[in-house]
Amino acid sequence: MLEWINSLVDRLQPNYLRPEDLERLPENAYVPTLSDLVIPSLVAASCLVVVRHVLDRVVVAPIGAYFGFNTKITDGLTENPILEKEYSKCKTPNSDTILILKKKCELTEREISKWFRKRRRNDKVTDIKKLQDASWHFMFYLIMSWYGLFILWDKPWFKKSINCWVDWPAQSVSNDIYWYYLIELGFYLSAVYMLFTDHKRKDFTEFIIHHVVTIFLLVLSFSYNLLRAGTLVLCIHDQVDYLLAMAKIAIYCKKPLIADTLFVLFILVWIITRLGIYPYVILYSVYIDLPVYARELGPYVEMYDTCTLMKFVKGALLVLQILHLIWTGLIVKSAAAKFTAGKIQDARSDNEESEMEVDDKIEENGNCKTLDTDGLCQ
Repeated sequence: MLEWINSLVDRLQPNYLRPEDLERLPENAYVPTLSDLVIPSLVAASCLVVVRHVLDRVVVAPIGAYFGFNTKITDGLTENPILEKEYSKCKTPNSDTILILKKKCELTEREISKWFRKRRRNDKVTDIKKLQDASWHFMFYLIMSWYGLFILWDKPWFKKSINCWVDWPAQSVSNDIYWYYLIELGFYLSAVYMLFTDHKRKDFTEFIIHHVVTIFLLVLSFSYNLLRAGTLVLCIHDQVDYLLAMAKIAIYCKKPLIADTLFVLFILVWIITRLGIYPYVILYSVYIDLPVYARELGPYVEMYDTCTLMKFVKGALLVLQILHLIWTGLIVKSAAAKFTAGKIQDARSDNEESEMEVDDKIEENGNCKTLDTDGLCQ
């Protein structure tokens, strides 16, 4: 069964190597085979999901509980199919809707308002959940950033990007590079799974698009033996993500000075890697080095450089740089807000505290009748 699946997977991989290319490879050299990535990456993703849950329960949750992180938002929410159906349409019903629900459910207006308030709180992300998310990303990106530097340090293409294309596409792949790709792909596959099984995020759509595109590019680059350029892209991007996760942890732990310091360090590393190293190394390599090298080797390699698929890869890398510029603008805006407002917030936490305060006022006001669409007392 497994062999049959692998044979189907291998049929999806283009036959980009000629017999003369294979002859140029060293004895026992390994070239990427798609079946060596697909099923192993699913296994790696499953293992990472298990590791994530174990760390959440055994390590992060006890530490969070020790430091006083709340594990629940509210208790005592009574199941009500009618209210639940209305909640799926609107989380803050207006006065007319509440009057209709009052007749259907035989509840008072205050009881209906209280049910919706508790239901909204149940949808919120608890402090311990935020800590678990940030801790997982911190641990993974920290390990992979240093692992990437460790395995690439002595590689010729790490010091000079033109070596990404020397002997391409007949390039042998070492075990450390293969495992680097496998673990990274497994991580993004597990991230997609956890987006659907974890709490609902406000940025769910953005993350799905990002993860799916990343998975597609990883598989595509593996299929065409573009691992040298691919490992550089991974290494460059991993250097900054753990700093952001660590800054979030500091925010959740109410350590503003540490959070501010990490945020400034994050901005510096972001600018160096995303606006400096990435365009200078990656974009220069694919847009300048590769065409020159392909023309020198002749029509066969030049065909791959000018094919539709390679144009797509080049376009995707360019779009990524455009996203870097957009994200840089948002980061700078966040930094400016810090100096004006004096507070950095996790985007996923926006308006949580304000809504909590409104809900508490509703609870205290016995004469409050309904909620408008902004969650304010009428």
